[in-house]
Amino acid sequence: MRQRYILFLLLAGLMSSCMIGSYPSGYPSGGSQYPSGGQQYPNDPYPNPGNQPGSGRAADPGVTVNSIRLTPDYTILNCTYTENNPPKYDQNGQPMATGTIGFDPTSYLVAANGARTFPFVRVEGIPVKQERVNPNTGKRVFVGRNTYSGEQVNFTVYFQRLDKGLENFDLFECHSDNYICWNIYNLYVNNPADPVVYNPPTTPTPKPVPNLPKKNTNVPPAPTGNSGGEMETPKPKPTPAPAPEVTIVTVTGKVSDAKNKRPVTATIDYQLSSSKQAIDSVQSFASTGGYKMMLQKGQVYTYIVSARGYQSTNGVLDLSKVAGGKSVTRDIVLTPLSVGDKVTLKNVYFEMSKSDLLPASYAELDKLVTMMEDNPNMTIRLEGHTDIIGDHDKNLQLSRDRVVACQRYLAQKGIDIVRIQTIGYGDTRPILTKGTDEERKVNRRVEFVILSI
Repeated sequence: MRQRYILFLLLAGLMSSCMIGSYPSGYPSGGSQYPSGGQQYPNDPYPNPGNQPGSGRAADPGVTVNSIRLTPDYTILNCTYTENNPPKYDQNGQPMATGTIGFDPTSYLVAANGARTFPFVRVEGIPVKQERVNPNTGKRVFVGRNTYSGEQVNFTVYFQRLDKGLENFDLFECHSDNYICWNIYNLYVNNPADPVVYNPPTTPTPKPVPNLPKKNTNVPPAPTGNSGGEMETPKPKPTPAPAPEVTIVTVTGKVSDAKNKRPVTATIDYQLSSSKQAIDSVQSFASTGGYKMMLQKGQVYTYIVSARGYQSTNGVLDLSKVAGGKSVTRDIVLTPLSVGDKVTLKNVYFEMSKSDLLPASYAELDKLVTMMEDNPNMTIRLEGHTDIIGDHDKNLQLSRDRVVACQRYLAQKGIDIVRIQTIGYGDTRPILTKGTDEERKVNRRVEFVILSI
């Protein structure tokens, strides 16, 4: 992350300016533990011997992804930041810092069209983002690693490992009007899924008993050792076949109303996190709200729950470490819809300072699509908001363009556009007017109001 503007700090009588860049965590070593080439990593159970080439499109052209690596625990991005600001010199002709960089610890990876997120773990090569109050001005300033014009800084960022099968993802480092975020879109890593054949368990058909010849009761008994005859050698008992491996995990729970706790009849559509198509769906019982799903072990599933008259919700079922034959309980609470309700779309993302909708927004908007399909008389008004920083007229136009982009997406999914009004409020209705940039990010939002149902 880089800062959009120059900060002047009075240190020992010397004015030094700093431009904030992307934020990864660690120490200003200027290097990284992992190389950008294809070096072999010891004790690595994964087949690829070295880092995979970097990819993606960065919002800030100063940052590039050199390589991406998967380990059993982490998704590792090896990056380089280049300080492109023009050089600056003090009154003695000595070079001055032209920027300050660090990595935001609230960053995460987004995959499966927004259905899956993977949090930041740590960073090496530069510090994590920090803010402090300048005692001379009382304003918050960014504290990080100083950079100089033309300098290149290597750093390595660790995130939680992507689910197997998820190969395309985005990096969201921050959402800020004060800093230039190192958001990187359309990243790719070779991450094949384990082969899965979805076969719901069935009751085994009993094997037919063969028609054996009747035993002849007139045959004299075999001689025994006491009668002088030979001892009959007993036949060995056949070794029983091993029991088939249990690969099914049972997921059960209840769907209920958030206000009165009564059971709700709902549809639960579920799919593998790495898939774009739903595998199947189940219904919850009207009398109890109970439902039951039989899923393959070792996989990660996403699901969306919908019911007429309720807000849709979604979630994740991580069965990657659950043994077959086990049971998992997941209760689901749905919020009833009412005319006048205002709902914030929490995971709708746009390119920085643009109205271009990112794929990470699709999961949240698809919930709204499902809700409007389940309630065919429902009409809404999409409302766009920006932060209080920046030009008022540009903020107003940006908020209008962004809700129109959401309206267009809903219409492309089959929702009649006459059911979707739009309005942009720009910076006129902030939730917070003070605080840090991180705290004020709640101002940048898209909401919808239910007009009829």
